[in-house]
Amino acid sequence: MNLKEEVRYWKDQIDLSKVWAPGLLILAGIVLMISATALFLELAEDVWEQEKFTFDHVIMDYFQLIESGTLTNMLRLVTETGSVWWITAASVLTVLFLWLKKRDVLGVVFFFLAITGGGLFILVLKYFFQRERPTLAPEYDGSGYSFPSGHALGSFILYGFIIYLIGREKRFFKTRMLAISLLGILIILVGISRVYLQVHYPSDILAGYAVGLIWLICCIFSMEMMKVYRDKDKRAQFTNLIYHRK
Repeated sequence: MNLKEEVRYWKDQIDLSKVWAPGLLILAGIVLMISATALFLELAEDVWEQEKFTFDHVIMDYFQLIESGTLTNMLRLVTETGSVWWITAASVLTVLFLWLKKRDVLGVVFFFLAITGGGLFILVLKYFFQRERPTLAPEYDGSGYSFPSGHALGSFILYGFIIYLIGREKRFFKTRMLAISLLGILIILVGISRVYLQVHYPSDILAGYAVGLIWLICCIFSMEMMKVYRDKDKRAQFTNLIYHRK
């Protein structure tokens, strides 16, 4: 059996239109994970060696120039959407939705794993690097160590997972795209609010996003693999293809 005949056989048996999209998503996920890992390692190395980030001070100085009462009040509200109590409350609602509405046991398990795992990452990394904050401000949850940002990591995982849940639905395309866009903007605004309020350096935010992205992709990818494994029809179809080919 030559290669051309083998390729022709599998092309006839498998609907390639259903393979390209997941394949591209997996490839994009791998590229994002590699990029996020490289970014975090670069930031972590410089923080460990106590080097100064020029862009940290440039950005923070700019925010001080545009500071105003109205903007402070707005970003003070935004920063709460990345706080522990808010993420906990939103996580409980998400779990209830997945359990009661969708009956998605795997979704509940991996969502819980994503949120709790993210919290553990923050505790370990903050203790390991022990970077001091630019300003201590308990009223903005600005206490403890600074690197990486817990608000950035937590909001990325929470809203990122919700974006994934919305994205996999098949109805109301325009509404879903609007919700995804708003959640994406919210993730960015949470990071901006932490820098504007002077409780985090921009490098803390980038590191939080990077770790959040890595862990989120790991959880979603693992969940999707579990779903494929549990889908007996798909496994049986693939097994039959290989068996009959032999």
